[in-house]
Amino acid sequence: MKEYLQKCKLIFEKQLEDTLQKYKSEIQPIYDALCYAVSNGGKRIRPALCYLGAEFCGKDEEYVKDMAVGIEMIHSYSLVHDDLPCMDDDELRRGKPTVHVAFGEGMAVLVGDALLNLAFEVMLQSDDFDSNSLKAVRYIAKYAGMSGMIGGQCLDLANENNINIGIRELSEINRLKTSCLLKAALLSGAAKCGATDQELADLGAYADKLGEIFQIVDDILDRTSTEEELGKQVNQDSANGKTSVVDIFGIKEAKKYIDKLQSEALEKLAKYGSRAAKLCELCKFLSDRSN
Repeated sequence: MKEYLQKCKLIFEKQLEDTLQKYKSEIQPIYDALCYAVSNGGKRIRPALCYLGAEFCGKDEEYVKDMAVGIEMIHSYSLVHDDLPCMDDDELRRGKPTVHVAFGEGMAVLVGDALLNLAFEVMLQSDDFDSNSLKAVRYIAKYAGMSGMIGGQCLDLANENNINIGIRELSEINRLKTSCLLKAALLSGAAKCGATDQELADLGAYADKLGEIFQIVDDILDRTSTEEELGKQVNQDSANGKTSVVDIFGIKEAKKYIDKLQSEALEKLAKYGSRAAKLCELCKFLSDRSN
């Protein structure tokens, strides 16, 4: 799976580079800052999930490249805004200064705005945009918005200094804040390629669990890793007064909870056999990642 993700990343980086060249702006300050934000490495899990959605339906990564680039632009914009002093106040992202540190707070706000708009411009550019493409973009718009990622971020802000928050509330935050964009990536790839409503429902249920796993592993790494290993500041939840699953369960029990979520995720895809093999491998891989 590690080799597969690296392959996906290489494919995506070329697609991203081509897209950025196609939409190059003459307004150099914003273009330079935007490229810095979206080209700053990362795992590229969301493009990989978009490709896997296509593969699930018998298509390849070329067929969903605009969706993959669009979803990663949305993810990058969310990180730029998350890092701002008024949000999580991070100064390091993927081993480099965050956008507001490198370019200023005002430019960071504009970069996030520009990435969100460019994402939809890219996804809507195709001359053969059909009903499946429309369905895919609708998923992305829904799960990136108030009913998804942004709603989760809103609840996450409200979690600051909340000592009474429990696992039920945290699961809802994690599902919205993290799962929804992963779900948008997977469902957009599958929907673009003609997945049935039942297939999309099962893939969505899998992605909900996958996102929770991803966030809890992040919470564990925030407590157990170093800044050099993660490429970002550690112990940030504690610094911002936020409760995580690790606070409620402890690390040992949090890992058991991950195992439970993994079993539930794999169960959602069991009936698809080899069609879902890579998605099952990805779930196991992300459950045990170290950065």
